[in-house]
Amino acid sequence: MSSAVDVVYRWHEGVSPPASMRISQVYGYLFDDHGRVVVFQDGPDWGLPGGTPEPTDGGHVATLVREVREEVQVEIVDPVYLGYQEVQRPGVEPYAQLRMAARITRFLAREPDPDTGRVHVRRRCSVAEALALLDWGRATEEQAKAAARIASARWRLPTGETLVAYTD
Repeated sequence: MSSAVDVVYRWHEGVSPPASMRISQVYGYLFDDHGRVVVFQDGPDWGLPGGTPEPTDGGHVATLVREVREEVQVEIVDPVYLGYQEVQRPGVEPYAQLRMAARITRFLAREPDPDTGRVHVRRRCSVAEALALLDWGRATEEQAKAAARIASARWRLPTGETLVAYTD
C-alpha cells in the first residue's frame, strides 16, 4: 500500500485527459450569487461536491449535476470544464479527477446523501477559505484560481476575501 507521501497530483488546466486514462471523479467549484463556493463536511474532512461517474449518467456534466444534488442539494447551470488533476500512485495506472465550475441556481431542502445516509454540513465561503478547509495541496490552488477566474470573468461574481461565510 502506498502512503500519501507517495502520491503525486498534477493539474492540467483547460485540457482533457488522454482517452485511455480512467476518470475517477468529477468535482465542482459551485458559486452562489455572492461569489462564494460550496464545500461540505463528511466526517472530519471537507470536500468539493461531486463524485464518481456512473455509466447511466450520460457524461461528466450529468455526473456533476447528479452528485451535487445528492451531496449538497443544489441545482446548477452553466457548468464550465476547468481541467483535470492527474493522480499518480505507485502500482496503479495514473487516473484523472475532473474539475468544473458552475453557478448555483437553487438551494434545495437538506436531505441525506443516498451513498452515506448522512446530511452533510454545507458551507458557502470564499475560494481562499475553501482552500484552507480542503487542505488538498498545491494542485488545488491552481484549480481554485481557474474557478475564480471563470466566476469573475464569465459570471461577473466577486471572488475576494471579504465574503461572509454561511453554513447550513
